[in-house]
Amino acid sequence: MSETRHRTGRRHSYSALARMFGLFVMFPTLVGTIYFGFIASDRYVAEARYAIRTGTQAPSGFMANVLGAGALGGTAHEDAGIVRDYIFSRDMLEQLYKRMDVKAHYSDPNVDWLSRLKSDASEEYFLEYFEDRVDIIIDVQSNISTLRVHAFDPLTATVLAGHLLELSEQLVNDMSERITEDTLRFARRDLDRTEKRVLATMTSLTLFRKSSRSIDPGQETGAVLSIITDLETKLAGVRADLIEAKSYMRDDSAQVRNLKAREVALKSQVTNERDRLTNGHSSDLTSLIDRYQPLVLEQELAKQRYASALTSLEAARAEAQGKQRYLIAFVSPQLPTEATEPKRGWMIATVFAFSFVIFGIGGLIWSAIKDHIGV
Repeated sequence: MSETRHRTGRRHSYSALARMFGLFVMFPTLVGTIYFGFIASDRYVAEARYAIRTGTQAPSGFMANVLGAGALGGTAHEDAGIVRDYIFSRDMLEQLYKRMDVKAHYSDPNVDWLSRLKSDASEEYFLEYFEDRVDIIIDVQSNISTLRVHAFDPLTATVLAGHLLELSEQLVNDMSERITEDTLRFARRDLDRTEKRVLATMTSLTLFRKSSRSIDPGQETGAVLSIITDLETKLAGVRADLIEAKSYMRDDSAQVRNLKAREVALKSQVTNERDRLTNGHSSDLTSLIDRYQPLVLEQELAKQRYASALTSLEAARAEAQGKQRYLIAFVSPQLPTEATEPKRGWMIATVFAFSFVIFGIGGLIWSAIKDHIGV
């Protein structure tokens, strides 16, 4: 009698196990088979690959460089992350709305209800939905980014991928312009300041020359000194001739009087020329030199600072060129020829495997509970 009850209990256990297996494994698998096999809408995937370069190398040599590890420099991975974050942002959606009605495509009534976007979806919900329809994979070794766009028709997938690339390239270009402006701003400001200083010193020199009627007091002083030297040489010669004439002529002779007249004239000329150098007035050449030399010195210093500012600007421009970024799409999105998503057989197998694992774990937990309570 007890053996009969034992057999009956075992049959009941097997029957309950079969029901549970059917409920938790076969039923979800059947639902998954119906959905993925007959209901789920086809999704087309457009793929593109791009990378972000730095420096001034020509894009034509890009393929040979970018495929090697470390070709993009230390900040390339950060730049790729910035582009990825931009693609998954509200700003990107706002730019996409100006180019295509992307929300209308994903909320198309012809798409199955599990895959399509709600027609009244908020921007935040659509952004989350959009993130599920766009994949960005960044290779940390080569810093190459792979962009995959999922859509419900091949043309939309291709066009949308192209727009994402164009808008991302525009972002990188804007970043480069900002970097260039920030790098050159200080150098340009310094150059403008030194240029104004040079112009100011030129104006000061012009005003000095107009007021003093002297182009270059230094050169004029040299010319006066040369004249004085020449006059003193002539004066010495006349005095020598006068001494010689007095040795055999009387003082009232015509030749002696003529030599004395020449001596007086030369002495007067020398005195006049010396007065031009130092006569104690602001118009003498010595005073003019005292006022002129600081102006010339200030102009020379201003020119040196201007030349230094020019050099700094060129160095800043070279640095800015080295910091520029270029987004290069070396694999353009092509029109998909067939739907690759969803992978129907794989998804059905995944549902079965997941359900079986859950069923197995649940069975183990239930057995442990029964052993614990002694059922």
